[in-house]
Amino acid sequence: MTPVAVLINVIAVAGLAAVLRGKGSDTFLFGWMAAVTLASVVGLRGWWHNRLNPKLTASRRAVRRLVLHAAILGTLWGLLGLEVFPRVGTGEQFFIGMVVSGMMCAGAFVLSSLPMAGTLWTITMGGPAGLALLLTGDPMHRALITLLVAYMVFIILGVWNAARMLGARLMAEAKADNQHEVIRLLLRDFEDQASDLLWEIDQHGRFTHASRRLLRQFDVDEVELTEQTAVELIEARIPDSPEARACWGRIGQHLASGAPFRDLVLPIRCANGVRWWSLSARILVDSSGAPMGWRGVASDHTDQHLARRRLEWMAHNDPLTGLVNRTTFRERLQELLADGVRKPFAVVYIDLDGFKQINDELGHSSGDVLLQTFGDRLLEGARRDDMVARLGGDEFALLLRQINSEADAHTVLARFLDSLTEPCPVAQRQVPLRASFGVALAPRDGHDIDTLMRKADLALYTAKHQRGGGYCVYHPRLSEHGRRRGLLESALRLALELGEFRLVYQPQIDAGTWTLCGFEALLRWRHPELGEISPTEFVPIAESIGIMPRLGQWVLEEACREATSWPSHLSVSVNVSAVQLRDTRFLASVLLATAPIAAPRIELEVTESALLDDITGAVATLHQLRRHGYRVALDDFGTGYSALSYLRRFPFDVLKIDRSFVRDLLADEEALVIVDTILAMSRALNMTTVAEGVESVEEAEMLRARGCKVLQGFVVSEPMPGRDVLSFATAWANRAVTRLHLLAAG
Repeated sequence: MTPVAVLINVIAVAGLAAVLRGKGSDTFLFGWMAAVTLASVVGLRGWWHNRLNPKLTASRRAVRRLVLHAAILGTLWGLLGLEVFPRVGTGEQFFIGMVVSGMMCAGAFVLSSLPMAGTLWTITMGGPAGLALLLTGDPMHRALITLLVAYMVFIILGVWNAARMLGARLMAEAKADNQHEVIRLLLRDFEDQASDLLWEIDQHGRFTHASRRLLRQFDVDEVELTEQTAVELIEARIPDSPEARACWGRIGQHLASGAPFRDLVLPIRCANGVRWWSLSARILVDSSGAPMGWRGVASDHTDQHLARRRLEWMAHNDPLTGLVNRTTFRERLQELLADGVRKPFAVVYIDLDGFKQINDELGHSSGDVLLQTFGDRLLEGARRDDMVARLGGDEFALLLRQINSEADAHTVLARFLDSLTEPCPVAQRQVPLRASFGVALAPRDGHDIDTLMRKADLALYTAKHQRGGGYCVYHPRLSEHGRRRGLLESALRLALELGEFRLVYQPQIDAGTWTLCGFEALLRWRHPELGEISPTEFVPIAESIGIMPRLGQWVLEEACREATSWPSHLSVSVNVSAVQLRDTRFLASVLLATAPIAAPRIELEVTESALLDDITGAVATLHQLRRHGYRVALDDFGTGYSALSYLRRFPFDVLKIDRSFVRDLLADEEALVIVDTILAMSRALNMTTVAEGVESVEEAEMLRARGCKVLQGFVVSEPMPGRDVLSFATAWANRAVTRLHLLAAG
C-alpha cells in the first residue's frame, strides 16, 4: 500500500497548494510541500528496498523506523492546519478540514498492521488540528473539537481492533499450515501402517492415488491400476453371489448420483482370498462446483463381518443342533397368521422321551450327541416346506405346511416316527430315540400364536402321559392336563396366603478372588398334595392367571428383607418375569419393595423372552430402573432368542451365560467358541459376565482364565435357605482366604 499512500499524499499536497496559494505565507506553504514530499519519497525508498530484498519478518529496528516515519509525516500534516487554518477563510478552512480528516482516516487504515504507527499518525495529525480550531476563537469550533476528539478515538480503536484481527488471522494461518503438515505426515504413516486403504479416482473413474497396500490387495502394479477404471477393477473381483451384487449395486447408485456414502460393506476377491471392505467416500468438486472425482477410504471389516454373521446366526439358530430357534419359529408362525390362515398348517411340539435320564447317566456330552442326532433325524423326515426348530433343552417344534386334516397329520407324523426307529450310538451304547409329539391344527384349533402353541403343548403333555413315543392331535376333550392345570391354578391363587412359597439363595463368587459377592434368589413352591412344583410349570400358569405381579412383589420384598441382615458388600439378584416388566406399576413396586437396602445392591434379572412382546416398553422400564441405581442383568443369554438387538437398545450391566454352554466347555469346542464370543462381546460393551451352572473346578478355572467375572453353580454351593446365608458367607470367607494364601505360596 506504500506507493498508493505516497501518491495520495502528493495529490493531497498539490490540491492544498492550489487552494492555499496566495492566501497566506507562500514560503511556509512551499517549504511544507517540500517536507511532505521528501518524507513520502523516503517512505517509498524504504518500500522499494524491501521489494528488492524481501524478508519473511520485519526487524525491530525497521518497525521503529516506520513508527517514527508515521509520526513525522503526521506532524507535518498537523503543522499545516496549525499554521494556515486560523488565517484563511471559511471555504479554505472547510477544504483543509476535509483533506486532514480524509488523510487521518486513510493513513490510519494503511498503518493498521502496526497499531502504534497508526496511533501516532492519528494523534500527530489530529492534535494540531484541534489546537488550530481552538485558536480561531469561534464558539462553534469548540463543538468541532469535541467531534474531532471522538473521531480520533474511534480511528485509534479501529486501528487496534484491525491489528488484533490481523494478528489472529496470521496465527490461525500459521496454525493451519502446521496442522496441514502434521496431517500430511499422519496420512503418509497411515498409508504405510494402518489397516485402512486410502484411494482417489478422477472424473474418468481411474485411480489417481492408491497406497501400496491397495496394489498388493488387487495384485496389480501401478500401470495396470491406471489402465483400467476403478469400476472395472472392482467389478472383476466381486464374488458371484446375490448378496455381493446387491452391495455393489448400492455403491453404484451412489457413484451415479454423486451422493456421498459411508460404511457400505462390499465383498471383494483379493490376493489373500475374499475380504469384506467397508467403503466410505465423498465426491470432489472444482472451484466451479463441477465434479472432478471421488476420494475415500476402505476399511477391512472381514473379522467384524464374520463375527457379525456368526452372532446373527446364533440369534436365529440353535448353536447345538443348527436348527432354527424359538424366535425364528415364532416369526415364521406369525407370518403365516398375519393375514389370516389362507392355507391350513400344523404346529407340532416335540419332547425327547427319557432325555434327562440319559443326560444324567451318560453325561452332558452324550446328551448333546443325542440332541444333535434327533435334530438330524427330524430334518431327514421333514418335507421341503416344513420347518424344524429347537426351542430349548429337549424341546423341539415343527411347522408343517399343507396339513388339511388330522389324516394328513397322521401320515406326516408317521414318517417322523419311522425316522426314529434306528437307535443312536452314544458313549459306545445304542440309545433308542423316542419322542412324543403334540399337534395343533390351524385354523381349526386357533388363529393366533399363543393359542396354537398352548394347544400343541396340551396335546404333547397328553402324548407323554399316555404312552410316550407317539403323538396326539389336540382335541377339546384332552382332560388330564386340563385337570392338573386347573388344580394348579386354584392352588396358586391361595398359595401365597397359605405361605407355601419360599426363597432359596444360590451364591455367586468373584472368579478372580474367589470371594463371595452375592446371591441369586430362587422361588420354590411345595404343594401339600403334589409336592415340589417346578418353577417352569407354575410360573407360566401364575402369569396367565394374573397373580405374577403380586407374587413377584412378594419375592422382591422377601429377598430384600432377608438381604438387610447380610454384609453390605453382598448383592441379591431377583428374577423379573415378562408380566412384571409390562406392568405400568412395576417401577413403583420395586422402589417400595427395595426400600430397606441400597439400590446398587439389587440386581434385577430379565430373560430374553421377557423382551419379546414389547421391546420398546420394556427398554423404557429398564432405563428407569437404571436411573434409580439398580443393576440390570440379561439372563440365559444365547439360549435361543435374538438378544443382539436388545444389547443395542439397552446397555445391560450383566450378561448371564446359560448353563447349557458352561456344561460343555471341557468337551465341546463349539461351546468354548460361543462362550469366548460372549465374553469378548461383554468386554467390548463393558458388561459383567456371570456363568451359571458351573459344576467343577476345571470349568471355573477355564471361565476365569477367559475373563468371566462371576461364577454361580454347584462348584460353589446348591441353593440354600435364607437362614443359612450368613453362616455360609462366614465359612466361604475363610475358604477364600485359604485359597488366596495357597495361590500366593504357589
